[in-house]
Amino acid sequence: MRLSLPALRPATAALLLGLTALAPLLPAAPTAARGFAVAGPRGGGFYHFGGGSWGGARPVGDTWRNGYEGWHPAYGPGVRPAWTNTNGNRTLDINRNVDINNNFYNRDYHGWNGAWSNGGYWGSRPWHTGWYAWTPGSWGWWGGSAAAWGLAGLATGVAITELVNQAANQQQTVFLVPGTTWRLNYGTVESVGTYGVSFSYGTDGDVTVMAAANCQLGLLNGQPPQNAAQAQLLNAACQVAYGGG
Repeated sequence: MRLSLPALRPATAALLLGLTALAPLLPAAPTAARGFAVAGPRGGGFYHFGGGSWGGARPVGDTWRNGYEGWHPAYGPGVRPAWTNTNGNRTLDINRNVDINNNFYNRDYHGWNGAWSNGGYWGSRPWHTGWYAWTPGSWGWWGGSAAAWGLAGLATGVAITELVNQAANQQQTVFLVPGTTWRLNYGTVESVGTYGVSFSYGTDGDVTVMAAANCQLGLLNGQPPQNAAQAQLLNAACQVAYGGG
């Protein structure tokens, strides 16, 4: 049935006339374009970006996918496992040894765990450890930067181990990072994926700073250290997280 405008109330007729005039200016309905979720062949959802689905061919320069392939702006590339497809379900292949219910996370309100005394910290870490051992050739940026800073080396694993053990025996969660005026809170150290570590440290003036590192590539907050103190902090956090203890 077709309605004529004279049969409608004046206000309604004016509204319809206005919408008719605006119709050519209104945007078209959204389609399955970049960034929209669209239904799969059996009703399951997947994301369609720039002509390729999640499991399709990845165009060169399709950098948005890096976040699903082990890249993170705070840690850099390779810090965590890539997304994998298991039996059709997209799951993150994480380190199954991490268990939030074990004693490593049984900390008091100071962030300290009584099991860490007498060297107990090192055996309490629930992630893969023991692989980290800094050498002058560990990180590509080391040679030129170390020469510019006049830095011969970084604190050894033995030195960091002793600092952690001393702090734990005193029920403290911080120690002074060698070669700096900064205090690393080893009680906040957490593994991120395979090579990453998140942690906090105290700067001059008792300012607490959250930070992230990629121990394999030697990155602090996604970038190479800018000075000797940052290099020492990076190394200390990595020794605490992944060192042999």
